[in-house]
Amino acid sequence: MISEIITGKRVVGISDRKSDANCSSAPKMSDEFPRENCKPSDSSCTTPVNNKVPVNAASPVCMGNEYFKQTCKRRLLGSSLLKEIRGLSATVCEPTSTPELRKRRDMTDVRVLYSHHLDDDIIKKQKKILARLGVSVASSMTDATHFIADQFVRTRNMLEAIAFGKPVVTHLWLESCGQAGCFIDEKSHILRDNKKEKEFGFSMPASLARACQHPLLQDRKVFITPNTKPGKEIISNLVKAVKGQAVERIGRSTLNADTIPDDLLVLSCEEDYEICVPLLEKGAAVYSSELLLNGIVTQKLEFERHLLFSDQVKKTRSTIWLRKDGNKFLPVTKINKLVVNVANRVVSNFMYRSHGSWH
Repeated sequence: MISEIITGKRVVGISDRKSDANCSSAPKMSDEFPRENCKPSDSSCTTPVNNKVPVNAASPVCMGNEYFKQTCKRRLLGSSLLKEIRGLSATVCEPTSTPELRKRRDMTDVRVLYSHHLDDDIIKKQKKILARLGVSVASSMTDATHFIADQFVRTRNMLEAIAFGKPVVTHLWLESCGQAGCFIDEKSHILRDNKKEKEFGFSMPASLARACQHPLLQDRKVFITPNTKPGKEIISNLVKAVKGQAVERIGRSTLNADTIPDDLLVLSCEEDYEICVPLLEKGAAVYSSELLLNGIVTQKLEFERHLLFSDQVKKTRSTIWLRKDGNKFLPVTKINKLVVNVANRVVSNFMYRSHGSWH
């Protein structure tokens, strides 16, 4: 299998091992484990850090077009934010229904997905525990209840796990469950990668809790242009994970209207500027995919930081100006109509290729 590390500039092929998605589900045990023996191990609170780092195409590293243009700022958290994080950290998503909770307690309903950056030897040991506990391996984060990783790598699976608010735990959680013979609370096993948390400016427990309580793009529509990295399919799946709706095309009625709907979010890249021109003319803001990718990690949408084409557009109270002919800005109403028609045809052709019809 050829694995892809996706960046905003290039795609590099790396050979990798087979995905764990092919692993068969472990047989379920018929006897319930005694509840009174459920005690975590002494080593359960430590996040392992010394791992080998293989890469797999099933969950490529996700980086938007603007990723390398930004420097990672190390920011100190203010007292108010620390207070918020402490409050959010106290509640990582847990099942609320009593029947589901009972099933999870004896682990028959637990489905884990392993990070492709976990060491092979760790995974081999883990599979023995899975068989003993009757836990199955999921093929995707949609089907999984837990994501097991020993370090933070911004892969598709990691982003989907955070977006869904599903526990991201270290392999020691499953080992503790195996030692106790039953379900162990995940809170003391949530992945904490201090270096990456400081680099990206987030707290894993807080992000997971916030994702459960307030989905990032709840009820928002997202239009994604074709060259946006790390790929339209990956971004569309992430949009759905945060309760947004990925739209394949923008209707003619929207393009002919004076303004763009407030609930429409446009994710694009420098290469797709011509496609974005009709939207920019109507006052739409266009953002890089980092708005979503980094937003899932931090559970914040930093609109100003990830705004695109700010050097191409100027706005006054009544007029929108676009840069034309080098450094010259022209008001939208006076731009050559031929240029506008060409841009509209580019958008229309893209919509037609996406659907194969004009319905």
